[in-house]
Order: sequence, then structure tokens, then C-alpha cells
Amino acid sequence: MKFHVVVNPVGASGRTLKKFQSLFPVMQSSGNEIEVHYSTKEFGIGDICHKLTRDLKEDEFINLIVVGGDGTLNVALNGMEHISQIHLGYIPAGSGNDLAKGIGLTDDLVALTKQIMEGNIKRTMDIGKVYMEGISDALVAGRSLGRYDKDGRCYRRFHDSTGLGFDAAICQAADASKAKHTLNKLHLGKLIYIFCAIKLIFTTRRQDLKVITDDVEQLYRECLLFVAMNNTYEGGGFKFCPEAKNNDHLLDLCIATTRSNGAFFKIFPSAYDGNHVKYDEIHMNRGKHIFVSSPEPQWVHTDGEVVCKAMRLDVSTEKEQISLLM
Repeated sequence: MKFHVVVNPVGASGRTLKKFQSLFPVMQSSGNEIEVHYSTKEFGIGDICHKLTRDLKEDEFINLIVVGGDGTLNVALNGMEHISQIHLGYIPAGSGNDLAKGIGLTDDLVALTKQIMEGNIKRTMDIGKVYMEGISDALVAGRSLGRYDKDGRCYRRFHDSTGLGFDAAICQAADASKAKHTLNKLHLGKLIYIFCAIKLIFTTRRQDLKVITDDVEQLYRECLLFVAMNNTYEGGGFKFCPEAKNNDHLLDLCIATTRSNGAFFKIFPSAYDGNHVKYDEIHMNRGKHIFVSSPEPQWVHTDGEVVCKAMRLDVSTEKEQISLLM
């Protein structure tokens, strides 16, 4: 069998490359053919995945291994074509690794690598899809914000979650922070998100959100957070949607209307183990097709990757599922 391995050599302040280098002999010992693709600033993870999958014939499949964090995998997914023809292996090498935690991957990366190199499909997984409308404050000037359908509508894929509001604002602030690189080097990358969350809670304006879930409309007053999840964890270990399943073509929703800072500091820590759902300020739902609209543009993320602000989101899952080798 042949495996294509995609690596960001500068990911996690160089730790991604070191992890891959330690695991490469394990890959070689499997006896499979291995082709390694390193991303560059000019030709990134998404570009590599697009090139590898765009010309697949109808009966052709590809074994593709992504080494990196949740953000790297998000970028990879947004570059892929012919999702149902991809057999995906994933080796977590980020700071949060929410997908790995959510689907129960072993922390033993050697054992995980050996399992992937067997080439057997272990499960299939939904891929989330979010259309963004009323876009502003684009962060990638001169480059595409995502994928585009035949009608020219812009969307992005996600494996774990997409969010509008507070959690996306935290991701944007963390990415813009000068301290992030230093903390990553010290293996303390999660701290920057906590620092940003504490700072932003005092400045974030709560917005009224209209959410339509499978044609049922609900207005949420002074909403702090909206997140639609395909898996249980996001944001470096927050279990926002404890009941989410990633193969049922449904998305779980967590909507927070914590109007006071005191309520936030009471509820927010409990989200690490999913106990936030007991509070009246937390609203849970589930559906196949979700529309959310805000009176003002707010930051949007997919798996922690922020590219713009938007006023409206149209969220569902791709018709095709992806096959996982782990």
C-alpha cells in the first residue's frame, strides 16, 4: 500500500516535525510505500491535500495521513476533494488535540501509527460544513476564505466545531497575540486561550441571535456563545456538547446566554467535564440544518481557525463521510 503523509514542519513551534521524525521509522517498518509532503509558506497544507485528491478517478482511493493539530487537520479538510475516496490517518501533534480526545485515540503515538499503517478502515465520520454570509474583517487578504460552491457561496468544513461569537473571538485574539509563540515553545500553549478568555469577557458585547434548527426558530437574547459541534470537545478540552456523535449527520448546539460576568465565571470552568449543561443559561439542541443570524458581524471559527467575521451562518454536514484509519 502507498501512504501520503502531510506535515507542517513549523507547526507547534517545530514540535510537529520532531514528532513526525520520531514516528517515521515506525512508518517505514510497516513495509508500505511512503511519500512525505512538507508544507511551505507558499504551498500550504490545504494546497498539498487539494493537489493529491483533485484528480482521483471514480474507483480510486488514497491513504492520506495528516500530522499536526486540530487547525492543521481543518486546513487539510478544506483542501480535499472527493472526501468519500479518502482513507484518512491522523497523528495529533497540536496543543489541544480535541478530535483525538473526542474519538478516543490512544496517547501512544507509536501504537497509533502502527494502527494507521495497517490500512484498515476503523470508522467513518461526518464532516461539518458552514456557509458564511455578511462577511467582513477578512484576515487572509488576497487569499480565499474557504471553499466555494457552484453558486459562488463561501463555506468552510470542520471536523469538530464551528462557532460564532465569544469562542471565535478568543481564537482570533490568541492567534494575534505575541505571547502565543513563546508559550507554545514552553508547552504552555493552552494558557494563551485562558488569558484571552478572561480579558474578552469584560469587553465582549452580547448579541441577540436568531437560530433556526430544522425549521424551528428561536431567539436567544444577549447571547455570548453559539457553537455547532460534530464531536464532543473544542477549545482545548471543553466538552461543550457531551452527547455529540460524529456519524449521525446531526450537529449538536451549545448556546450560552450568560449575561453577567459572574455567571460566566461560575459556568465556564464546568464545561471541561460537560457539567455546564445543568445551568439555565446554557441551551442545548440538535439538528441536521441550522441557520444563525446576528445583528452585527462576529468572529467565526472552524476548529479554532478564524478567517473572518460574518453576520449569518448556514450549518450542516457534507453528504459524504470520510473514512478513518484509526
